[in-house]
Amino acid sequence: MSKNNPENRGKVTELRRYKGKKVKPVLFIQRGVGKYIAAMYEDGNLAIDAATKLPVKYANADVAA
Repeated sequence: MSKNNPENRGKVTELRRYKGKKVKPVLFIQRGVGKYIAAMYEDGNLAIDAATKLPVKYANADVAA
């Protein structure tokens, strides 16, 4: 059995949701802001927070039920 088998990871590998749409994690880097794992919709667009005008952190997206 391989320790890198995704099937062994369980529920953690489920995609999260932001505003009802599935999002996946991507690395966001911007000078002056820093770098963090952001949420990106399946169509390739970043999930943008209306208040800050920056991509939403993936950790802040809801876990899909």
